[in-house]
Amino acid sequence: MRMIRILCTLLFFQSLLALAQESGTTSYPEMKKELVGHIKTGADNPRNSEGAFVTLANGDIIHVYSHFYGNSFGDHATAFLASRRSSDGGRTWSETDCKELENEGKLNVMSVSLLRLQSGAIAMFYAVKESPGDCRLYMRVSSDEAKTWGERVLCIPDVSYNVVNNDRVIQLTEGRLLAPVARHAWDGKTDYGYNWNADIFCMISDDDGKTWRRAGDAAHVPGIIYQEPGLVELADGRILMNMRTNGGSQYMAWSDDKGETWTTPVPSELDSPVSPARIKRVPGSDHLIAVWNPKIADEGRIGMDIAILSPDGTKTLVRKEIERNPQGLQYPSIHFLDDKNFLVAYFSWPTGIFIYRMNLDDLKTP
Repeated sequence: MRMIRILCTLLFFQSLLALAQESGTTSYPEMKKELVGHIKTGADNPRNSEGAFVTLANGDIIHVYSHFYGNSFGDHATAFLASRRSSDGGRTWSETDCKELENEGKLNVMSVSLLRLQSGAIAMFYAVKESPGDCRLYMRVSSDEAKTWGERVLCIPDVSYNVVNNDRVIQLTEGRLLAPVARHAWDGKTDYGYNWNADIFCMISDDDGKTWRRAGDAAHVPGIIYQEPGLVELADGRILMNMRTNGGSQYMAWSDDKGETWTTPVPSELDSPVSPARIKRVPGSDHLIAVWNPKIADEGRIGMDIAILSPDGTKTLVRKEIERNPQGLQYPSIHFLDDKNFLVAYFSWPTGIFIYRMNLDDLKTP
């Protein structure tokens, strides 16, 4: 039965490629979607943002995200980790927060990745900000389906400012954990006195997160600012890295040694302002799915698009608009419910997190 599903999925994407080649259009239809959750901001809660999903053994889904409290919604404002739950396949969500983790930092905790490990446990990765010059990744593991979280493990030992976006840590088929990092030098004086051109590399663990080490950096391209990398394991075993840049698109690099070294990054077909993207493998397929902020000349960075990419990430086969919104849309996460249905979440600064339910069958050209 699984082989039949895989063959059907491959035929589906071959048909999409044929339609995309015939259309030759640069305007994109709207993606069919259902708004299933809206985690609104409110009094003493000026921002809800960067989150990730995991499906529990009983079928429930939790979405863990950064719940900011106090008066400020800035990246250095106070925040703890909260969650909402769905018990019906992502169609409806709980109305109140469950606090997953107190604020462990002098500033905040934020930017969550959730990962079902091959061991069966659930790993939660998150950034702890102690100061403008100290932001590092930590990991906790739950062996009781997210009821409790174990002792934290420091994934980045050096005191430095390290950005690991939400929904970004991955586990390779062979078991290796990879966390993509953008490390920014800080001037030591002002809150946002950073070198915005980061060093990009992976932290690697080959023992289920007990110990971590730094791998090699991606080579810098003159004039291009690197920020906020993401990773996906390709069907051929290579790792694709995408990153936010000032070059008008997501830049991409590839690793054929499990994240140790990278090809020189090059521009991709995912046009983009200085804003992040999330790319994942489609279940049962070699193809990729991407959700990102497109570069819209008359609207700045306001919008979110979705696309099916070729197995190596170099070609956009089908592309649609998720929405255009004057409030701005940020930091997507993707979670597949099965080989067709999936959730996409992102946030706007003033109004909170939006969770949409979508289906791959709607990623077709008209």
